[in-house]
Amino acid sequence: MTIYLVVPLLVIVAILQSTIVSRFRIWGVFVDLPLLVVASWGLLRGSREGLVWGFIAGLAVDLFSGAPFGAATLGLMAAGSLSGLGKSAVFGSQIILPLITVLLVTIVYDILFLLVVWISGIPVSWLDSLIRLILPSAVLNTALMPVVFVIMRWLNTRFGRAEMEW
Repeated sequence: MTIYLVVPLLVIVAILQSTIVSRFRIWGVFVDLPLLVVASWGLLRGSREGLVWGFIAGLAVDLFSGAPFGAATLGLMAAGSLSGLGKSAVFGSQIILPLITVLLVTIVYDILFLLVVWISGIPVSWLDSLIRLILPSAVLNTALMPVVFVIMRWLNTRFGRAEMEW
């Protein structure tokens, strides 16, 4: 997908996250739409593109959030890169890998995010954050991953460049 489509798409996703999605809480957390988009793209296109998408989405999220700048960027880059490790195992009808992947990368993303917050001098209650934020967020993101993954798979088919693999 061309950068001229990627940047506006990820900025729109970050704006939706900061304005609309964050208002709908389930179990005290909200779905992390940029994370789902980046993880889906990483699964579909590999670690390199997942990393790039994570960087762009992270910058956009950091611009709209009140958290220390770089927290979302670091977390989304790691999530995109890690999710790309499952690229070769993703088949058209398989959904279990995206579910497991988003569960794991949500935990990694949230821990890295909180680590940057903690390093910036803001106190973090690690155990409380794990129980009340990270685990419920991972479950919620996992539950909504099939919807986002299907949309991203369609975008990949429609706009993604063809790759030859041997």
